[in-house]
Amino acid sequence: MKKIALFLVSVLLFLGNVMGQGRFEWVRGYAPGEHVCIVGSVTDSVGNLYILGSFNFESRWENGELIMPITPHNGAQNGVNTLIAKISPEGEMVWKKVIHGNAYLSQPHDIKAVGDTAFACLVTMPLATDYNWYLYYLDTLVEPNWDPKPDYPMSAEGVDYRCLALITFDFDGNVLEQHFLQMSYLDRYGEDVYYVSGGANDFLSTNIPAYPSFDIDDEGNVYLCRYMSDKTLCGPGRYYTLWDGDISAVKFWCDRRPIGTIPIDSTKNANSQLLKFAPHLDTLLVNRFVYQNDSIFYSAYTHMKTDEMNRLILLGDIQGVSRGGTNYFDSANTMGISMYRNHHAVKSFIIRYDSLFNPERLVCFRDSIIDSSRYRGTYFFHDFGFDSDSNLMFVTGSAKRNSVGDTSSAHSFFVLSDSVTSLRHNSFVLILNKDEMSLRDYGQLSTSNRSNSETYLGAPEQFVCRNNRIFLQYIYYGRIKFPNATFQTPNLQVPGIGLAIFDYRGKLISGFDYASYSMGNQPGPMVMRDSTLYLINKLSSDATFGDIHVPSRGDYFACIAKYVDTAFMTPYVRRVTEDTTIRVEVVQEEWTRVLYPNPTSGRVTVVMNGRPLRELYVAEMDGIAEPLPFSAMGDGRYAADLTGRPDGAYVLVMISDDKHAYRSTLILQR
Repeated sequence: MKKIALFLVSVLLFLGNVMGQGRFEWVRGYAPGEHVCIVGSVTDSVGNLYILGSFNFESRWENGELIMPITPHNGAQNGVNTLIAKISPEGEMVWKKVIHGNAYLSQPHDIKAVGDTAFACLVTMPLATDYNWYLYYLDTLVEPNWDPKPDYPMSAEGVDYRCLALITFDFDGNVLEQHFLQMSYLDRYGEDVYYVSGGANDFLSTNIPAYPSFDIDDEGNVYLCRYMSDKTLCGPGRYYTLWDGDISAVKFWCDRRPIGTIPIDSTKNANSQLLKFAPHLDTLLVNRFVYQNDSIFYSAYTHMKTDEMNRLILLGDIQGVSRGGTNYFDSANTMGISMYRNHHAVKSFIIRYDSLFNPERLVCFRDSIIDSSRYRGTYFFHDFGFDSDSNLMFVTGSAKRNSVGDTSSAHSFFVLSDSVTSLRHNSFVLILNKDEMSLRDYGQLSTSNRSNSETYLGAPEQFVCRNNRIFLQYIYYGRIKFPNATFQTPNLQVPGIGLAIFDYRGKLISGFDYASYSMGNQPGPMVMRDSTLYLINKLSSDATFGDIHVPSRGDYFACIAKYVDTAFMTPYVRRVTEDTTIRVEVVQEEWTRVLYPNPTSGRVTVVMNGRPLRELYVAEMDGIAEPLPFSAMGDGRYAADLTGRPDGAYVLVMISDDKHAYRSTLILQR
């Protein structure tokens, strides 16, 4: 005899929280100047924001205060200068530090939290010399023509006049540590070479990628990446003659003290070199070239992070030389990237190394073709991050020419654009299993055939992952569609800028359009603390953040917007349906015949026992649910497919035509 039980569906399964209950509290920043830009930020436990950026001499904070605290000397360069500052939760600048010199421009690169009480900044900066050059370093003006020259770590003697500065501050702006990293070449006789005539001496420094980052693991070891231009300088067919003979080694210096030498068997070009230093940059511990071969035309863009096991994860890109072939990270295990013969093809990758820089895992698109007779697909990875609670890894990027492909998981194939005729970009986010680095899900911004969207190739930390939400800033052309809105730029040739929010299954939740339209707009880094999200951008036109209108400064504006939403404190749960009072009828004796096979390896048949199936939903055991496509097979049977989802237990909710709902647990295992 059939036993029929009526009950209400669990509220947690059907109720979701969405963005939209929050508000923008303030927008702050500094302008004007072509070089104003904030490249990174961190927060402390009470919501203060610490920023690293660049500015011009005329740049002023919102209250009119000049960023540069002194009158520039004669010959000063009004280019890229470095700003380090603390911003209160109310948007006021608490303190600031600047770096400027008239010998070379300074360039900010990245900022990282160090424990709960400090942060570190990586900056390329000039050094003080005994020529007519000066250096304004933090709160100290170092005058030229020292006599006698002081024995100070930031003074240049023997090695190049630029360096990589790694500076650690406490939250009050006090310098806890400062180290100045340089390099020189050794000729065949082991003699240091510092200078080359003809203007090439700019290369004789610790050259690094255009968008470098660094990291410090929990043991205090420091990771960097050096951009290789050695072959350009002194290899076969070199542009400049350094000496009569090729280089034999590269020597690294920290605070004017040698800390390590790397023998060079053959000169390299564009093959980035990974470096691992002991704490405080005391000793060079490990180094390796990213690739084992030397058929690289360009490979400079890098971001890096270390995980809780002190493994290094590196994001980079590569252009191969015109002959194509495979560029290997590890030829013994055939871990590499196949390149087309067209050297204009670009491929991005993410690779994980162990503590000795042995490659372990690779993420890239195995292929990227629309029509092999017409187009080769192009894509870029822009940034990546982790969510330790869910053991997930996230990768953001943009695809051009309808790139299709798979990651290191050979069974994960997807298309990143809907129309095969579009040559535009689409922003995407990949959701990976953190350990295996295999594809679990993905999401993309939905644009029409003549529209496109992309994240910005630049500073790291351009997205935030927290509580089943992925926050991603982007630029877009034309029209872009969200679940709750459609945004439109006034001109297909001029981009807009905004914020998109995905869940951890790659589904769009919501988004904001900043209503700012200019070719100069650039999405920047983001950082979240509890219920507060700080959004950083470089704007060159009017913008609107909620109810706050930001007028154009007539030039570039380094913009910080504070958004507060208490919903960020709890995990986002997707709605299955708006009707939260659906009756669920469970037929106990015949329930085993409703789903089969169970367990399943992917495909499943649903038997509705005379009630036509109207809607089908699938939910993980944590309550995150979404519609599941199905097709009628006849005789009251319906086919559904869970292939591509990770193994585990799922809840299937089957809503019949008479609005009864059936619910059962399904086991997916392969």
